[in-house]
Amino acid sequence: MFWERFYGLCLKRGKKPNPVGKEIGLSSGIISKWKAGGIPNGETLMKLSRYFDVSIDYLLGLSPQIEIQETDVEPVVWDGALKDRIKLNSNNMNAVGLSYLAEYSDYLASKDKYRKNELASVMNVNNEEQKL
Repeated sequence: MFWERFYGLCLKRGKKPNPVGKEIGLSSGIISKWKAGGIPNGETLMKLSRYFDVSIDYLLGLSPQIEIQETDVEPVVWDGALKDRIKLNSNNMNAVGLSYLAEYSDYLASKDKYRKNELASVMNVNNEEQKL
């Protein structure tokens, strides 16, 4: 399942697997092992997840990829209920889960489409254009 997902994501980007592997620092031998049924280690899965902007579960065939359009996402108010939900979920995680949560949080924070300041600047540009 991994190879099919990886290969499909490469094709979607218009690239072949070996050049993608090279971009993230992998040898062609590792790519060949995946084609033969091997599965990447955790660190490599994280790199691939970031590179393709998909979940590790998707790469491993554990979940379908859900495409979310920016227009489908409603702004979330950072209120007490949201903080409590995150705290409750994190209290039920082991060290590995917390590590993934921290990594994913860092990843999302690095994406422009999830940055609060980016959204504000786009809104300001749109407001300025409407005034003209």
